[in-house]
Amino acid sequence: MAERRPLIARRLRPGHWVAVDVFAAVVLAAGFSVPAVLVPESARVPPIVAVPVIALACLPTAVRRRWPVPVCAVVLVAAVFAPFAGWQEAFVALAVALHAVALLAARRTAVTALVAALAVTAAGAAIGAPSWTEAASAGGFAWLLLGLAWTIGLAVREQRAYAAQAVARSAQAAATAERLRVAREVHDVVAHSMGLISMRAGIANHVAATHPEEAGEALSIIEETSRKALTDLRGLLGLLRDASGERDGAPHLLDTLRELVAAIPEGHVRVELDVEPGLALGAEAALVVRRLVQESLTNVLRHAGPARCRVAVVTRARREVVVEIVDDGRGGAPRAGGHGLVGLEERVILYGGTFSAGPEPGGGFAVRARLPLPGGSGKDEE
Repeated sequence: MAERRPLIARRLRPGHWVAVDVFAAVVLAAGFSVPAVLVPESARVPPIVAVPVIALACLPTAVRRRWPVPVCAVVLVAAVFAPFAGWQEAFVALAVALHAVALLAARRTAVTALVAALAVTAAGAAIGAPSWTEAASAGGFAWLLLGLAWTIGLAVREQRAYAAQAVARSAQAAATAERLRVAREVHDVVAHSMGLISMRAGIANHVAATHPEEAGEALSIIEETSRKALTDLRGLLGLLRDASGERDGAPHLLDTLRELVAAIPEGHVRVELDVEPGLALGAEAALVVRRLVQESLTNVLRHAGPARCRVAVVTRARREVVVEIVDDGRGGAPRAGGHGLVGLEERVILYGGTFSAGPEPGGGFAVRARLPLPGGSGKDEE
């Protein structure tokens, strides 16, 4: 389907609007002046009197966007003299000026201008009409036009103010969401790596004197873990600098989870990894699963003590992927002030899934999440 283009593709500049307003003001003045000049016998006063009054009322509307209140005042003065010049349509120019006041001036000024315009128009109708019936009819029509112009101007002004506030709120919400996203990424990268480094450093310090080979192995793991953490941080910084916000191709999920499990110190936490064979997720879903497992294993290392932990990633009904990380350690409620589980819940909810975390009835702690599968299948196509 062909893309529809707007009637005016380019936005008009201020100079263009001035040209449009000048043209409209000249056409308005000419439209009321020509009949008075060409048909002088239809007017009660000579054209030399009516034309200046018409020009005084219509031509200033060309600059109403720049000086709305002074222009409205000038048009009001012209409307006062219009009945004596035999011109009964001054309310048209007054409606144009009143619209600009309602659109651009303060609310109190706009209300004052409306009251003054209604009063001048009513007086003009009473003076110019031959009977009270015609005066009421002419005045009612003029009031209707003035009220409509004023209301439209005020409505457009309120709409613009609301739109500006909505844009400001949207920008603030976007900035907050981006700040939280960065906080989650930094926390997930740094917390897990620093937890492993701290654990390995403690082991190295404990066995340095009696088992130097184990201490050397721990230091090697610390070196490798810190190098991976620096790589992840560089990748995160590159993502923040990239305007497109696109991630590079992620490694296979199973390989990533195996690396996370392999980094856990032996003898402290025994991890059982159960990933459904043939499981294939998109890059975004795979990242959520990786962060879930990464943060959960970090919490097991910090809080569960010596424990066994089961990590399961399976699909259910080919519509969602279920992630469970359950340990049999000390358990207990999450500590106040932590950001890890909060960040995980935010990730899962933003992806459209559900999240739960808490102590198990028989002891231990469990983190569970369900993520929707785009396309309705979580396995590789044959």
